[in-house]
Amino acid sequence: MTDVRPAVPARSWFRPLHLAGRGWLWPTLGAVSLLLTWALLSWALGPETFPGVGATLDFLGREVRRGAIWGHVGITLWRVLAAFVLALLAGIPLGIALGRFPTVAAFAAPWLAVGLTLPRILILLAAYLIIGLNERAIILSITVILLPTVAVQVREGVRSLDPRLAQMARSFQLSRAATLRAVTLPQLTPTLLGTARVTLSLAWKMVVFGEVFGRTSGVGYMISFYFQQFEMRGILAYGLVMTVILSALDGLLALISTRAAAWQGNPPRPPEEL
Repeated sequence: MTDVRPAVPARSWFRPLHLAGRGWLWPTLGAVSLLLTWALLSWALGPETFPGVGATLDFLGREVRRGAIWGHVGITLWRVLAAFVLALLAGIPLGIALGRFPTVAAFAAPWLAVGLTLPRILILLAAYLIIGLNERAIILSITVILLPTVAVQVREGVRSLDPRLAQMARSFQLSRAATLRAVTLPQLTPTLLGTARVTLSLAWKMVVFGEVFGRTSGVGYMISFYFQQFEMRGILAYGLVMTVILSALDGLLALISTRAAAWQGNPPRPPEEL
């Protein structure tokens, strides 16, 4: 008779840290490591070349007291959110159509291939040359840049829907509206929120990039201004403010995504940027 004994969990000094890390420990350690890396770089390169955290925060405080920073942060945030919303409004229906109808996917395949591989700066500069150095050009070009990423992410989410659940809905003779509300949307919501996180991150980077080249306001413009002044503190300060704001928005989306995926029993995996 085979002696079957329950497996004894391995004891390790790492286990308590692993359990504690499910809460606040590891994110806190990650944030501390970022600050230590920043300080180490400043020490290695010299504070004139790469200012430390304190010098950057002092410069940021001076910009806040001058009242110069919030106007630039506000206009950049508006551009990011405008392009983000437009890309989602156009990309989600397109992604659903690509996932559900093979003929639409086949027709759009060359467009998506071009959209995903075309250098993003080309679209941005072409919009400036065709439309002009204005708000429409930067928002429209960023929307075009984001659109293929949104469509592909949503397409893959639609293709991964469980057909057994749809079959069960048909067996219970649910209406299309009820099937969409009770079967399709709960499965698709984590994908949509993950897509929103990737799109927001990409939008912020591309808007700053566009402001460097063609606008006279915004965080990207101020980064370009301080670059011409060889003022590294200004570059870091403006980048730090937008990074904190966008990280807070991303954290909010991550929290909503986790709660939306709770019914699946597994935490959602972070999407990869295309």
